[in-house]
Amino acid sequence: MKINFKIFSFYLAILFFSIVFCSTVILAQEISLEEGDKNILATVNGQDITLAEFELYWDAIPEQYKMQLTKEDLLEQIILQTLLIQKADEINLREDPQVAFQIKNATEQILIQSLIEKEIIEKTSLSDDDIESYYEENKENYWKDEQVHAFDIMTETMEQAEEVRQKLEEGMDFSILAQESSIASSAAQGGDIGFISKGTLTTEIEEQLFLLNPGDISDIIPTEKGFHIFKVMEKIPAHYLALEEVEEEIKYQLLPQRQQQAFDQYLKEIEEQAIIEKNLELLKESNNSSE
Repeated sequence: MKINFKIFSFYLAILFFSIVFCSTVILAQEISLEEGDKNILATVNGQDITLAEFELYWDAIPEQYKMQLTKEDLLEQIILQTLLIQKADEINLREDPQVAFQIKNATEQILIQSLIEKEIIEKTSLSDDDIESYYEENKENYWKDEQVHAFDIMTETMEQAEEVRQKLEEGMDFSILAQESSIASSAAQGGDIGFISKGTLTTEIEEQLFLLNPGDISDIIPTEKGFHIFKVMEKIPAHYLALEEVEEEIKYQLLPQRQQQAFDQYLKEIEEQAIIEKNLELLKESNNSSE
């Protein structure tokens, strides 16, 4: 039986919500009963809330949320939750078929998720060889085109561009001129447009820009939007990103794939070992009766 990755991801997604809101209650009650905890924080209609219970609730809260509440706040929430559960028990909600099904389903989801966590997540890892092999097999994905770090001055007219070019030849600072004369959005940064890869700008600009060496200033380049003058500050040749640069990215991509493979294999094995009997005729009768 093939289980797609969406189902696998679903079980991962319910881990936090299921454990925090369901299993914490059960585990807290079990610890309180087994250890005979006498450290009573509160009593609600004769029902004790122990320190052991409270600590389980507190530990289940992510650290970023603990900054937004005090332990006294949490205790009040547990008291309110206890009151609501007591009221639900007063009207025998646990005996309601729909409620009983939801409780059963929540318990089963917790068990399934815990099983996946124990049997798949904890047992699936990546070796250095795995990461290196993936890198070599997918190296084309880590190719970086040539880049240049450039500054730009754009003017509205050719005459303005020629005046700027003349001042640059006389030794005036490019960034100061960009702030004074450029109409481009980069003027406020002294004309700095950062690193540019091939294919980012128009052909007429790139034909000149990528021929320049660090420190060179381009000729005036006419475009539809204005007249440009560029200065190249730095060039990075086209290259493959090193394995060290993309190692974390590879782990992020490869580990879920390996977990999925392990999950599929695990399901296949337990299904092959199981004795499964189906009454499809009964299912057909159910479908006919509902029509």
